[in-house]
Amino acid sequence: MTEKQEQKLVKQLINQVHVTNGGVPRRIKYVETKGLWYTQMADKSKIYAKTEDGLYRKLFTVYGLTVCDTSIRGVFESALAEKSRTENNNESTIKRYRYSFDRFISKEMAGKDIRNISKSDLKAHTQEMVNRLHPKKKAFLTYKGLLNLIFGYAVEYDIIPANPVSVIQNAVYLKSCDTKTATPEEKILSEAEIGTVKATVRKYMEYKRYHGYFINGYAILFSIETGVRIGEIPALKWEDVYANYIHIHAQQLYHERPAGKEYYYVPWTKDEKGISRGGRKYPLTDAIKAILTELRDLQEQLGIRSEYIFCHENGDWIKKDAYVTCLRRLMKSLSMPVINNHAFRMSLNSNVLIGKCDLPVTERARLLGHSVETNLRHYSFAGKDNMNELQTLLNQQVSPWSHQNLVKFRIKKSPESTKFKAL
Repeated sequence: MTEKQEQKLVKQLINQVHVTNGGVPRRIKYVETKGLWYTQMADKSKIYAKTEDGLYRKLFTVYGLTVCDTSIRGVFESALAEKSRTENNNESTIKRYRYSFDRFISKEMAGKDIRNISKSDLKAHTQEMVNRLHPKKKAFLTYKGLLNLIFGYAVEYDIIPANPVSVIQNAVYLKSCDTKTATPEEKILSEAEIGTVKATVRKYMEYKRYHGYFINGYAILFSIETGVRIGEIPALKWEDVYANYIHIHAQQLYHERPAGKEYYYVPWTKDEKGISRGGRKYPLTDAIKAILTELRDLQEQLGIRSEYIFCHENGDWIKKDAYVTCLRRLMKSLSMPVINNHAFRMSLNSNVLIGKCDLPVTERARLLGHSVETNLRHYSFAGKDNMNELQTLLNQQVSPWSHQNLVKFRIKKSPESTKFKAL
């Protein structure tokens, strides 16, 4: 590595670690009275040097850093550290990058020096990867994003002269990918399947192992009726329930810690991307109200006190990972075609919001908390096993030439609701 390249990389590495507790880079400045460059460490000690580069070198030694790791993995770790420090990424995003790296980059490739990777090497690795994994199109694009992260960082810090990822033409490699479009049956549950899930949850509630309090079961029933995201379930509070709607405006996130995950509450939903815009409201239907009333009564009987709706017997909110595990096991035990919470969200949109209510896409998107484009492209399918309903609907159609007596009713608007006192 040339001296100029090394100096640039040294500064970048120092800027990642030489920060305050709040993650703000510590000041490095020139003191004219002393003719020296200066900075302060976390323990309040001071470090001086005659030149700025000299000060960075001293800090480099103090922090025990090295610039010799120009392997694919080494550059990836440096790029990921900078992304984590400079962008508003949560820890699950960083975790996904690590998962993608381990999935798509072979151990042999990860150990190679990035400066010696030719365009031919990159194309050969890509072809080997798609032949071995046959990833979905979306996964393949994730792989390309990972390559751009690694090689783009190497270009920015003069480790390599140009980004070779442009030689990876999608059309060439998608031939070896799994580009089959999933059918609606593979994405959503029928009303009969939903009924089976509900009945199974009710059966589980009688099991001794739950001691009469199957809280994840209540969360599953609630998710089926509302289509909430996983992280939104544990963040819901009783104060978010009103007379005719539920205010969904927060989610549960977590930090990775050496001792395990540390969960925390944030006042925004996934689609708001870190900036609260007031969340969304979902109508308090009779079915939802019945679930919440039953749960509230049970908690009062057991002496459970918590601001959170879905809480353990000690009042602590449930963890979304535990909910996911519980749901997956339940769905697998029933041999369901899909086993994730997202299936409830998509099924509600297709079976109920479209199939029964015939809501316009703008209303469906508003209720589920995403864009109109997202609802149309990824959520809107014909209901499963709906031939009987279609037959009945078509048989009931009235000829457009027949005489009809049309009566228009005036819709009376109700004032803003008060808090849901019944709970």
